[in-house]
Amino acid sequence: MKRRQRAAVWGWKQGLAIWMTRLKRPFSAVVARLRPSLPWQPLEFTSLEEYARWLPQHVRWIPDPLGGVVDFFPSLGYAAFQLFSKGVFEDDCDGLAVFSAANVEPFCDRPEDRYLVTVLINPYDMGLANAAHVMLFFKREGMWRIISNQLLFEQQWQTFLEALTGNPYVGGRPVLWAAVQDLQYRNLWRGRPQQGDSRPAFLQ
Repeated sequence: MKRRQRAAVWGWKQGLAIWMTRLKRPFSAVVARLRPSLPWQPLEFTSLEEYARWLPQHVRWIPDPLGGVVDFFPSLGYAAFQLFSKGVFEDDCDGLAVFSAANVEPFCDRPEDRYLVTVLINPYDMGLANAAHVMLFFKREGMWRIISNQLLFEQQWQTFLEALTGNPYVGGRPVLWAAVQDLQYRNLWRGRPQQGDSRPAFLQ
């Protein structure tokens, strides 16, 4: 990359990192109080495969307001309201990840093995609109699985790093930065994923 491009990517990455790890959680809490809500009850499916078939028909990706500039996590109460009122849940990638996290718990090895994972790819490689993405990572039968928007990837990975860098969304491109959060949006790890990085043991 040219020096000007590197500077632009660095600034973009730093700004998103601050938003994702410091500001997005409190902002999302404010937005949740302003939106309609119903009590959330996890949906019931007999298998992960049944849920994967149900997803494309009942969730739909749409950008957050202003073309995704105003970015926030949704509440499950708002998801319940949408499902009740129109039978479809619409949100952007992080909202769809939160939604799936609430429904795959019965298929995880442990309830805590569900993580919201943000990845940043060079926007000069994929375009600015697609360079930041949130996916759901979870462990099933000792293997890492990923749901991206309304799609359960068929692949299974032995290690978190393999899942993070080798999934179809990343597509072999370098991951500039990643953040891992639990379902309470607490930051568990952030950095550039690579061998020997600072990820905790449960993300190895």
